Amino acid sequence: MAEARDAGIGVAVSNPCFELWLVLHAEDQTAHVDRRAIQRRARELGLVEGKSIPKAALPKLLDCYEDAKGRAQALDAKHDGDGRDPGSNPSSGVWRLIDTIR
Repeated sequence: MAEARDAGIGVAVSNPCFELWLVLHAEDQTAHVDRRAIQRRARELGLVEGKSIPKAALPKLLDCYEDAKGRAQALDAKHDGDGRDPGSNPSSGVWRLIDTIR
């Protein structure tokens, strides 16, 4: 992360894993969460199949982007208010990448 920052490269990180970003499209996740638990929840919500996003999930992900972004930003604010790093578990900065490429 430090090397990327020093090289001027932006990084989009979800902690504990990318599937958290997907789950944020459907619901809040404010408590610390294990990677396997959030991956399981993403599968239950139909947002992943293995390591792929199924075509049937795309409308939900597109339609609920602003919800997911708001939830991710609220997590950063919560961590900041708690005196913790904004990248603490759970957190996702994927919205920054999406906003950049939109």
